[in-house]
Amino acid sequence: MVGGFVASGLISASAVLAEAALPYDTAAELVAAGVSIERLADHPVVADWRAAIAACGLKPSTYKGSVEQLVRRTLKSGPLHTPLPLVDVYCDVAARHLAPLGAYDVGLLPGPEIALRLADPGADEFHPLGAARDDEMPLTPTVAVYAAGTTVICWAYNCRDSRDTCLVSDTDVGLFLGEAVTARQHEPLRTAFADLRDRLTGAGATVGEAQFASATNMAIDI
Repeated sequence: MVGGFVASGLISASAVLAEAALPYDTAAELVAAGVSIERLADHPVVADWRAAIAACGLKPSTYKGSVEQLVRRTLKSGPLHTPLPLVDVYCDVAARHLAPLGAYDVGLLPGPEIALRLADPGADEFHPLGAARDDEMPLTPTVAVYAAGTTVICWAYNCRDSRDTCLVSDTDVGLFLGEAVTARQHEPLRTAFADLRDRLTGAGATVGEAQFASATNMAIDI
């Protein structure tokens, strides 16, 4: 299942979010739910993502899904703090619900259609966000990617976003995406979208309804 929504007015909403504390103690909630760094890889939701990454032909211990990355970081050192309040908020929501979320600047997308598909090594391009080199995250025919045309905006489901299409300081219209690869991940994803939509709406953004694609409804218009 893949979900998504579009939100606008994010520049002003970001200013509001920058002045507000995160509304929940996500680390405490995770600990209360029995989530620990030591046993994180065995958590059912994380294990599902590790299996999905392995099915891409990648080592899950090397290429961790965003849920595992964020939860591990949150339990170790608290919530993420970046120069972009929107990033901090959606990452906090993702960690809190153990549901992967990604966000993209609509103005930087090369086209209006986004596909979750297998990579095309001969045509696709991907420039990972952060310090990683392009060749550290290979575009092989077994790796699932989000792509706008031949531009990969997120690699290996949710492992790494592209620096070409990610949120930036002057993003005003954003596309928020998330996915589930097993049935037990569906409800956490829906709950995460509801939480994120509430936070953005509360900060003054104009937020569209979340739409969900599935094996029986493979295309959505958001």
